[in-house]
Amino acid sequence: MAVKRAQKAAEAEESKQVVKDTGEQKKEESGADIKATEGEETAAAGRTEKEKLTLVYIGPSLPAGQLKSNKIFIGTMEEIEKELEAVMQKYPLVKKMLVPVEKVAEKKDKARTAGNILNKYYSDIASGIAANEAKEG
Repeated sequence: MAVKRAQKAAEAEESKQVVKDTGEQKKEESGADIKATEGEETAAAGRTEKEKLTLVYIGPSLPAGQLKSNKIFIGTMEEIEKELEAVMQKYPLVKKMLVPVEKVAEKKDKARTAGNILNKYYSDIASGIAANEAKEG
């Protein structure tokens, strides 16, 4: 009985290793790394243009209802960028505030933490909003 359990455990471990190796091999072949680096906090980090994404905008709401905080986008990065084209011309940092839905809580915490790059992006967008309102008004 113990021998059978040990064999099954060994087979399961071997199976996990094969899956892990295959995933790393695919990542190396495509040149894509799904995990974003600390310096690159964008949602698109390591994603292909054709991959369907579910992204959430975690920046401040923009004036005149251009873009609300927590808006969800579904589609390829190309489609999302096209939808936000007018907004990104005025506020280019909006793209950096689009995060994968599965990382929203983590990224929102970072956006609230002083000294973090997402916090700087958030502040810069808010400053840009204030500057544009002062200029127009």
